[in-house]
Amino acid sequence: MSRYLVLFAREPRREALAKGFGRPGEDLFVAFARGWLEAARCAGARLVIAAPPEDRAGWRRRVPEALEALWMAQTGRSLGERLEGVARRAARLPGSAVLVGGDVAPCPRALIESFVALEAGAECVVGPSRDGGVSLLALGAPDADLLRAVGPRQRRVAERLRRCLESRGRSIAWIETTSDIDGRRSLAAFERGLGPGATRALVRGILRAAPPLSSPIPRIDLPLLASAAGPRAPPAAA
Repeated sequence: MSRYLVLFAREPRREALAKGFGRPGEDLFVAFARGWLEAARCAGARLVIAAPPEDRAGWRRRVPEALEALWMAQTGRSLGERLEGVARRAARLPGSAVLVGGDVAPCPRALIESFVALEAGAECVVGPSRDGGVSLLALGAPDADLLRAVGPRQRRVAERLRRCLESRGRSIAWIETTSDIDGRRSLAAFERGLGPGATRALVRGILRAAPPLSSPIPRIDLPLLASAAGPRAPPAAA
């Protein structure tokens, strides 16, 4: 069975700017992309980069190795719509597909465990992050509608997603993963778990350059991901 790792990500410079790191953070997300590319190779998977169409030039500039990857276009007005669209297209790939975010630290073990679980019969895989979000995900096209209401900085997304999938009778593998990097606070927590080496030095440099923490940005706690009553018809193609 074929394996696909779908990296749902903006190009590294835009990712760094979105997180408030500026140019110093660009190298971190380049390293994450390269780490996931190597993780895909270790797992025997083909890398697919799901990015906004306008980001392809940035990917070619900073991660030339990504030219070997397959490409999907992120389309939609919101994060949830873009996630849903990519999940539907990933489910149509001829094999097992696992989605990870470009702001998630590479974790080859979690990726391999996800593929093994899918090939053993699991219908879905959920890799929660430490803040309650989702770092890694695999699900079928009939359940992609559950991603439509996902937005930035929501709390307990992983747990609500699991409840929705269980209500539909899906078998789920719960995979431990590393956390995603939302900003300076999560980057500082990530740095504390690193051993000596180039990555820790890079992260410390970003933290020194990034603006100091002020009041924490509140997370949004929405009551529902989407209707758990059952699958809905797919939306019109983007």
